[in-house]
Amino acid sequence: MGTPSQNRRRWIVLVIALLVTTVFSPQACLFGVEKNNLAKAVSQYLLPQKSSKKVETDLVVSSQTPKQTGGNSLQPARFGITRKDFDAIRTTVSGIRIAVPIRAFNQRATYGEADLDLTVVGTADSLTEIEDIPLAGGRFLTEEDVSKMNNVAVISKDVAQRMFNGKKPIGKNIKIQKDYFIIVGVTESNGPDLKDTSSKSPKVFIPITTMQARFGDNSIKRKSGSFEMQTYELSEVRCAVEDKKQMSKTMATIERLLSKNHKTEDYSIDLSK
Repeated sequence: MGTPSQNRRRWIVLVIALLVTTVFSPQACLFGVEKNNLAKAVSQYLLPQKSSKKVETDLVVSSQTPKQTGGNSLQPARFGITRKDFDAIRTTVSGIRIAVPIRAFNQRATYGEADLDLTVVGTADSLTEIEDIPLAGGRFLTEEDVSKMNNVAVISKDVAQRMFNGKKPIGKNIKIQKDYFIIVGVTESNGPDLKDTSSKSPKVFIPITTMQARFGDNSIKRKSGSFEMQTYELSEVRCAVEDKKQMSKTMATIERLLSKNHKTEDYSIDLSK
C-alpha cells in the first residue's frame, strides 16, 4: 500500500488531475500529458506496480537411475519422479512459486524425406515463465494445448534449419514415431539444458499431456551392444521459489515429501546452475 507520505502524494496528484480534467479544455495538458492520456497516467501512478524482476528456475528435482534398476526388455524398470510427486510439490510445499513438469527422451523425427535425431520435450506452457526461451516465430505451448492434449509442437531453430531446407515450418506436420504434430512455433535457441541432454541438442517441445497419451512412460535406453527398457513418468520438475532465503528449508521439505514415497534414492534435488 505504501507509506503514509507516499499515499498522501498519490492523492495530491489525483486531486490535481481532477482539477485539470474539469477546468481546462480537451487540449490541455499536465506536465506534457494530454487530458485523454491523463487518466491512464494517473492510474499507473496510483495503482501498485508489479515487480519487473524475472522469475527464474531456482531448483530442479530430477529422476535418477538407480544403480540396479532390474529392468530388461520384458519387465521395464520403474523409477524416478512421478506425476503424483509433481502434484504434491506444486500444491503442498509452501514456498514454491511455480513448478513445471518435464519429460524428455531422444527420438528421430521426420518431415518428408528429411529426418533428424533430436530430444522430444514434454512440458507445460508455464516453462517460459521460468526459462528464457525466445521465439523466432509463431508461439509457444498454451494452457489449452496442455488441457486438450493437442498434437502441436514447437521446434528449435536448429530443427527448422536442418529439416525444412529454408521452408517456413509453421503450419507443417512433423512425424515422431507414428504420430504427427502440427508446428505452431520456432524457438531461437534449443532451450535449457536437461538431464542427459545438451543445450546443443535440437529439441521439439510438445504438451506433456500429449506425450503421456501418445508415447506412454516407457523409454529405451541404449547401451553398447544392448538396450534396457525403462519406465519413468517425469525427467524433472523445475521450481521457482517465493523466497530464496528459505531455499534450504524448501529443499528439505521436498526431500521429506519424496522420501516417504520412494523406496530407493531414485531422485535428486539440486540448485539450478
